Amino acid sequence: MNYLQLLEKEFPQKPQKKQSQFKVLDLFAGCGGLALGFEAVGFHTVGFEMLADACETYSKNLIGTCHQQVLEPGQDLTDAADVVIG
Repeated sequence: MNYLQLLEKEFPQKPQKKQSQFKVLDLFAGCGGLALGFEAVGFHTVGFEMLADACETYSKNLIGTCHQQVLEPGQDLTDAADVVIG
């Protein structure tokens, strides 16, 4: 039994919860570990990450999307977000 199979056995997935209307803006998102908790309780996440590999992992492992982008001082991405993390 590999690690993934063990996790699936020990932590069976619950039925998918309906996504809430709340949007989480995940800055410096990495692979999405922090966003994972928000998605687990139904939030919709959008990540911003400068590293391509991390952004790809985020997009594969989470429902939300990740944008590969270098954030610059003064950029305002928070208008549409209810929660900002990162």
